[in-house]
Amino acid sequence: MAVNYIGENPLGPPAQGTIVELRQTQAVIQDSATRRRWGVLYAAIIPETSSAQPHVEPTPPPRTQREEFFIGDTVGFTDKHLSERVGIIVRMNVKTASIAVNDTDGHWRVSYALLQKIVDI
Repeated sequence: MAVNYIGENPLGPPAQGTIVELRQTQAVIQDSATRRRWGVLYAAIIPETSSAQPHVEPTPPPRTQREEFFIGDTVGFTDKHLSERVGIIVRMNVKTASIAVNDTDGHWRVSYALLQKIVDI
């Protein structure tokens, strides 16, 4: 792997070389100009980044907002025990919605970002 590294003169321009061997605390680099091998600390190595394309993280889907829901909407969410729940919005607060799941499970207060609108067909 071709790299630039800080050579004998730390104030001078970086030297160019190829990594020959990796050790515990340093890499052995063969200098491109003199063909000499140097043991260089990993902190002194400058990786060559011009040939590789930068990795771009995909943007996450937008979170659902309060304005997307109304009282009476059927919604789904995952509870703290990782069970899928389906219920009806009975009250809307500033940050959470109160969801009536069924008679035995009662009500849940869930953040709007965790809700998924369920559309009946």
